[in-house]
Amino acid sequence: MPYSPPNMLIDRYSFTGDILSYGRCSKQYGKFKHYGFSKALPIQAWFGDVVHMTIELLFRQVKGDIKDSTGIASPGILPSDDDVEFHTHESMNTLKSKGMFGRKADRDFVLELLKIFNSKEGLVFYNRIIKSEVRLETIISPSTGKRPYIMNGIIDVLASPTPGVIEIWDYKAMVKPPPGDQKLTSLENQMYNYVEIVQSLFPSHSVTTAVLYFINELGPKGSGNPIHSIDLTATSVATCITTARDEANDIVEEIRKAKLTGTFPDPVKGTVDVKTCDACEWRWHCPSASKKYMLHAP
Repeated sequence: MPYSPPNMLIDRYSFTGDILSYGRCSKQYGKFKHYGFSKALPIQAWFGDVVHMTIELLFRQVKGDIKDSTGIASPGILPSDDDVEFHTHESMNTLKSKGMFGRKADRDFVLELLKIFNSKEGLVFYNRIIKSEVRLETIISPSTGKRPYIMNGIIDVLASPTPGVIEIWDYKAMVKPPPGDQKLTSLENQMYNYVEIVQSLFPSHSVTTAVLYFINELGPKGSGNPIHSIDLTATSVATCITTARDEANDIVEEIRKAKLTGTFPDPVKGTVDVKTCDACEWRWHCPSASKKYMLHAP
């Protein structure tokens, strides 16, 4: 049979791994995501993965899918601190097998946060979960006529406080940004991009709320208020969804151009979050770094 290549290839973009990452720092995205440089100490990714994996294991224990720290199935019972420690170490060992490590101080800190999360949210939260680690994928056709692409992502939790109602929950292993901060806006846009996809999966339900859960706020230096809630029933939501989708489309076009030319632009100095620069191996000689970094011995 004669070979007939398709007229158009549809490329894929993860909202967090591509769109949010490029928006955070285009240069860092190019170095690590496109050119494949390995991070020496990917502590941000490690911390977030431990949080996500451990909460998923705690939920599965409450559901009765896996056993607790004593080797007994205990569905419907709140996990103990020993259970939290058991599942946290299990998550850390899984990441260790993939070459991802955390410093002792980070290991101790994330364990304490997860114990607080478990006791604070408790069975009320676990029992509201109807689906976890929900993988989303849809074809986006920009209204501007640009080439369509596939957007994918993962929602940590779909919760149902009452029958017929769905809330979107996403854990963030970071401090809650102040209102109006660009980082918070980007995270809100992530939720807005997911709303219509979730609604299409559950057409008989009402998607009423998106919850960003900033787990670092549970720590000793946190506010104790980790939840940032978005009312998806507000009249302004339709406009927010359109704006968020247009912004995602624009970033995808920027990524496409950067990949085509092999050049990922340096962000304007001062526009990159300091913590993003602190974790970057290029910070010592990067013209975009938010502050000056001095070389020193380990």
